[in-house]
Amino acid sequence: MSDCLVIGGGIIGMMSARMLAMIGMEVTLLERIKCGRESSWASGGIISPLYPWKYDDMTNKLSFESQKYYKTLCADLNASSGIDIQYKKIGLLMMDEFETLKAKAWIKKHKITYDKHAKGALFKNVANLKSPKLLEALKIDIINKGVKVIENTQVKGLIIKDKKVLGVKTIKEKFFADNIVNCCGAWSGELSPLKDNIFPIKGQIILINAEDINIKHIILNKGCYIIPRINNRILVGSTMENVGFNRINDNKTKQNLYNFAVQHLNSLKNAKIENHWSGFRPASKSGKIIIRRDEKYNNLFINTGHFSNGINTAPASANQIIKLINE
Repeated sequence: MSDCLVIGGGIIGMMSARMLAMIGMEVTLLERIKCGRESSWASGGIISPLYPWKYDDMTNKLSFESQKYYKTLCADLNASSGIDIQYKKIGLLMMDEFETLKAKAWIKKHKITYDKHAKGALFKNVANLKSPKLLEALKIDIINKGVKVIENTQVKGLIIKDKKVLGVKTIKEKFFADNIVNCCGAWSGELSPLKDNIFPIKGQIILINAEDINIKHIILNKGCYIIPRINNRILVGSTMENVGFNRINDNKTKQNLYNFAVQHLNSLKNAKIENHWSGFRPASKSGKIIIRRDEKYNNLFINTGHFSNGINTAPASANQIIKLINE
């Protein structure tokens, strides 16, 4: 029996498990496939909401808190795992929306500065990292910290007795714990019913080999981004598709993403697409992140609904779960 069961091995689940282990809890993490291979894997790794003024105060608060923590976190994970997460403040060039009244009010409220640029506004303090590397390092780190990670294990339901959650059941066995944390992302509603409905929003992304291109900053325009990677690779994403759990990645979308990149960087017109993949963001009906104690079961906690902000809010979201469990 564990002190805590974390259900879901994406960035939110693994970060929650890490924080719980660091305060001395015995933690078991259950993941339906491989850790970090869903929405988190498809993230661009931008440590900021793309258009922060479109999100509520809680999302921005969690992001600001996490931004302060990420540099140290990545250094710690590198020391623990030996993996370079490629964290760096490369800045974000925003080409639209920064001059709207809502954007101006948000920028003034939070005292955000940016440099004027011929093509928009350059937010120089925005950092980026390579999400797959973060996830690989995080998995190694939590195992090193004593977290029992069990993959390819789909949870089928809660074990309930006398109005308390005793644990969860899978196809093969049962797992028991004093506390259970639902970090199932787009699948969260399958584990425990939520009034604020959680549903998937699919995002497709491509990787381009751009040997002759030198891009210094992230480019953001019309909701899509272009992110420079090491070894002359460029990440281009991402779509917003309300198509359920349809995993088909279509050629039309791939071409549209490529055309977007070429429109902004004409020298990419002869570059090759190396990879094309997608993930399912966990969206909530309210548009808000859900971090709370379950309304019915006192020892069941919810950490979900992060939509496209899972990476940039994960550390602070995990800290909130710690506070709730310790209340």
